[in-house]
Amino acid sequence: MGEVIAFADIVQMRRRRTARRLHARCLAILSASVVAARAELDHAPLTERVVWLARLRKLEELAVYAGTLG
Repeated sequence: MGEVIAFADIVQMRRRRTARRLHARCLAILSASVVAARAELDHAPLTERVVWLARLRKLEELAVYAGTLG
């Protein structure tokens, strides 16, 4: 019975490690998206700035929710 529990613990640790790695990668992509959206806003045509600003705000809100911007 102990071997089954040990195996379950190993599988659970691997899943957690994989989940942490994927979460970190998603946070990095999200942070890069916020940076890119800020840069694009600076170069957006005046008639489209409201749309670009809304996109940036949504990305920032998502990043705050995910914990990347504090």
